[in-house]
Amino acid sequence: MFSFEYNSYNYRQIMNDLATAMGTTLQNCTLKYPPHIADGFTTCVELPSGLQAVISDYTLRDQFFLKRQKIPEEYYVLRYEDIRIEDEMVLKIDGEVLNTRNEQHAGIYLTSTLFDVSYLGRKGTHIKGVNIIFNKEWLAEHLNINDPEEVLTAYLNMRTGSYTIEPIDNEYRRYFNEMMQSDPESPLYIATIQNRILLLIERFFTRLYEKSKTLMASPKISRHDVHQLMHVESLLTRDVNSRPPTIDQLAQEAAMSSAKLKKLFKEVYGTSIYAYYQRQRMSIARDMLLSGDFSVKEVGLKIGYSNLSNFAAAFRKEYNLLPSEIRA
Repeated sequence: MFSFEYNSYNYRQIMNDLATAMGTTLQNCTLKYPPHIADGFTTCVELPSGLQAVISDYTLRDQFFLKRQKIPEEYYVLRYEDIRIEDEMVLKIDGEVLNTRNEQHAGIYLTSTLFDVSYLGRKGTHIKGVNIIFNKEWLAEHLNINDPEEVLTAYLNMRTGSYTIEPIDNEYRRYFNEMMQSDPESPLYIATIQNRILLLIERFFTRLYEKSKTLMASPKISRHDVHQLMHVESLLTRDVNSRPPTIDQLAQEAAMSSAKLKKLFKEVYGTSIYAYYQRQRMSIARDMLLSGDFSVKEVGLKIGYSNLSNFAAAFRKEYNLLPSEIRA
């Protein structure tokens, strides 16, 4: 098992120390993992606004334990994680434990450097994500939040409780994928990364501010239910080439009634189950069309439409454009 602990808030320093612990070196602040530990990379990005971020995409080839010890300097880390878990993952935040087995963990959440944070991943676990570090002053200046202390305190007091891990939806996932697809050699690389990171942060805190008056103040959704909803979302978005599972099938997977599933899914993801599935299909279609590698017909067939008129109508309903007009 590889184990690494640190107590810094400087990502470049952390990455250097991590590379040293693994017996390797960084190249342009990018760590390519030694093959006996993982396949993939983690890279750090310093942005003009004073933000630091690390972006990761790797698959573990051994058990991996990572721990950030608490430090007296008060910084905040927004953690976006899309993890395919092999066997088990254990996440600890200030002593509270989230144990997840044999499923997808796709969440975005906030931690403070005033708390210990650690996770243990098993061999075969695939981790994609971005961590972004900032302080309260940055939050107030760049997001125009007049009282960031109130919002942050309400959030962090709950730590891993019921709603602190927000499920990743299509919009969060699109921002992250656009970061991953950005070419580091492009002169617009830093601008693209910064823009998508700001969109991630803004959306998270906008939603947090809205929920702090209701769900965060008086949680109505249990931690177990939130993770069951994450599982349902992963089933919905796993394969858009075929018909989605029925509501009854999804309710069985979630171990809740159909009525409860529909109510909680809309409360968490902001739309009905099948509307969410349809939005995912159209998002994939949009990305394929923008790539320039596929014809309209190929895209329609890829996402399960045998009738291109129906595909065109669905695409226009979502984007107010025909598929043929997307690159115009």
